[in-house]
Amino acid sequence: MNCSRCNNVIPKARYRMGYTICTKCSTEEKVSCHTIYPHKTGGYIQVVSKEQSDNLNRLDRRGSSIKTAKRYEEFSIDTITEPIPFKNRKCNKTYTTYDTALKQVLDYFDEWGYEPTLRYLRQMNSSGDIPLMTRVKIQDIITDMYLEPTPRTLTRHFNK
Repeated sequence: MNCSRCNNVIPKARYRMGYTICTKCSTEEKVSCHTIYPHKTGGYIQVVSKEQSDNLNRLDRRGSSIKTAKRYEEFSIDTITEPIPFKNRKCNKTYTTYDTALKQVLDYFDEWGYEPTLRYLRQMNSSGDIPLMTRVKIQDIITDMYLEPTPRTLTRHFNK
């Protein structure tokens, strides 16, 4: 079979599909595809026109088309010739001393118990009465006291 336009020979497979025009004379576009990934692996393709494929690949970040890097405007970084000097300032905040804070917290612990004492300690730190390191040290002491009962507590517990 020959092409009805240019009289070239049409391949047998094309003729069996019902075409009477060769691929050079054809006005139909090639079909294209868009890859769809429903999860990490196991993608499948959807047959669409070339125009639709280009649009879908533009919209889908995992499209199968060849993508180029986005074109950004050039920019330059201004270099600082001289570094800004660091001002070593002393902390002028006055905190409660460690011994005073420990005494206050231990008295509070004896009266109110573990959970309220932790809240009291956090409140002292957030209000700026004691620094964080003091809070951590005192909290460790309180936790140790809570976890290791006194001998008097043990005798009360086991004499029941």
